[in-house]
Amino acid sequence: MVEAMMGLSLLTVLGLVLLKLSLNILHPRQWTLQQSLSDAYMTYERAYAERIPFEDLLAAGSPWPDFAAGTNNTASEVVNIGKLPGGEVVTAKVTRTRFADPGNYPIDGGGGTVATNPAAMKIWKVQSVLTYKVGNKTYAKSRTVLRSQ
Repeated sequence: MVEAMMGLSLLTVLGLVLLKLSLNILHPRQWTLQQSLSDAYMTYERAYAERIPFEDLLAAGSPWPDFAAGTNNTASEVVNIGKLPGGEVVTAKVTRTRFADPGNYPIDGGGGTVATNPAAMKIWKVQSVLTYKVGNKTYAKSRTVLRSQ
């Protein structure tokens, strides 16, 4: 009887140790999955920034508000970037803004003149920053696209 109890106790301890080891192996995999999900979402953000028409990019309700001098104008929203195995939804916060090139004409947010910008180019730096958590750590990824007209 005592031998059977000792045997069961040993098997229980061995089972718990193996369970802990398997969980330690799975933890880095979850980090890798979330990195892949965030990279995929940032690819979408870059494509969105590259294809949005200039009329929509420069409009008052633009997804990328103008970060003019002296203002802190950004747009933030919580987005679903994917699902982990088991159906757990992964969310992140995306913050968007745009910056005018200093060579733009003053009407377009810059300080350029006909002498410095003879082609009347309008150039904008469109930026998206994605912040998300894995465990207790917060990570951020950003993508910046230059748009010219």
